[in-house]
Amino acid sequence: MNCTNDFKKLIDICIEHNQYLGLGNPEAKILFVGKEAGSPVDSGLKHGNGLNWRENKYEYAKRFRPVEKNMNNNNHTWQKYQKLYELILNRLDIKEDQLKEDYEISFVENVFTTELSNLPAPKSSEAKKLKDFEPNLLARKELFWKSDFINQFPIVIIMANDNKYIETYAGEVRELFDVDFFEEKICSKSGKLWIHYAKEGRNKTFPKLVIHTRQLTNGASIDLMNQIAAIVKVFVRKHDIKIKVK
Repeated sequence: MNCTNDFKKLIDICIEHNQYLGLGNPEAKILFVGKEAGSPVDSGLKHGNGLNWRENKYEYAKRFRPVEKNMNNNNHTWQKYQKLYELILNRLDIKEDQLKEDYEISFVENVFTTELSNLPAPKSSEAKKLKDFEPNLLARKELFWKSDFINQFPIVIIMANDNKYIETYAGEVRELFDVDFFEEKICSKSGKLWIHYAKEGRNKTFPKLVIHTRQLTNGASIDLMNQIAAIVKVFVRKHDIKIKVK
């Protein structure tokens, strides 16, 4: 994998400032953003940290069959990401290699994923009680989210509608991702989509689509994910963005 100079710079920043980097394919066109890694508090982040990326210890863009039992119910966050990824590919008439095993995760081959918070926690309710929760978020928004690597993604899907993490109405999404708010869509009873686009000639990255919505676990409907996939399809086709699969 030929990582860009912008990604290598972000690896250095994450190592120096103890910031979580992410998983998946850094050469992808799509960025998935969650709240935080679902690991025990104070456990540290073994996978996806800058040092492991620099040393190439793991193949973070290789499909895999999860070993955790709680991932085998199709309601784990990454199972939801997998479903969203499959819906996007279906809308674009893109065929990937057939999944060989039940519950196999393949989206990491063609998506990069990271987290709003640098602090792992099993649940967001626990994360928000950590004494360093807010200072860490603020530091990460300066060190990580304004990096050239993060800003180069043409498609960003933020799955966290808790304004303790990131605010749409206050303009934080617009500021961090250098986009303008376009419209709000209500998807049945399962949530909303806040849609943002970059403007040609004025923004760092063009074209660029940023969709802000709820966390996909615990109640996000197939309708909501279908709406996201439909918006991505129109954007990709309009701007002739090359979504490649392995």
